[in-house]
Amino acid sequence: MGLARELERRLEQLVDGVSGALFRGKVHPVDLGTRIAREADLNMTQGLAGPVVPNEYRIALNPEDLETAGSSQRLVTELEYTLAATAADRGWRLEGPPDVKIAADPAVKSNHLKILSGIVAGETSVWGQLIGTGRHADLTMNRVLVGRSEECDIQLHEAEVSRLHAIIHREQQRTWVTDLGSANGTTVDGSVVTSTTPMRPGARLTLGPATFMFRLVEP
Repeated sequence: MGLARELERRLEQLVDGVSGALFRGKVHPVDLGTRIAREADLNMTQGLAGPVVPNEYRIALNPEDLETAGSSQRLVTELEYTLAATAADRGWRLEGPPDVKIAADPAVKSNHLKILSGIVAGETSVWGQLIGTGRHADLTMNRVLVGRSEECDIQLHEAEVSRLHAIIHREQQRTWVTDLGSANGTTVDGSVVTSTTPMRPGARLTLGPATFMFRLVEP
């Protein structure tokens, strides 16, 4: 399912009883979702761990289209949740938690909207953990870079671990591991990772000499 349609489907379940209280003009809450989706697609970049999309969105509407007396927090919360869920499903990285704000701006024409996006680093929720002997590491970003380099999200100090060793990411409701051509390899339950490989909860992950058990943290 396309990202825009996925956002529409989620929002349609919300807006039946909300749009009338929030919006007086022709701008519909679903329009906001599809514009955010388009903005994410247009501003996707490639980072060390893979595709990155903006996590901050500022939406401006003409005051005539926005019912300021209505509470928009429910819609904002749903938009933020949908963005986080979609990023996890698509394997996109968010550098911080989704942050959506909707405001009135008389400079915006009636029945139009303006949207600005950006990347703002911040703490995100833990969705998984790597548990080793005497240590553990939290997986917070949708795409996590593991290695010896200071640029990695999870830094391992063993000399046999490559600077950029592997990527762990979520996509289509599964967790995946990709080895980045490391010198000493990556395995999942003893099988050598030669391509992007699924990793189930409880799996044994080795990165060079470092061994961990993967734990999925339920929301």
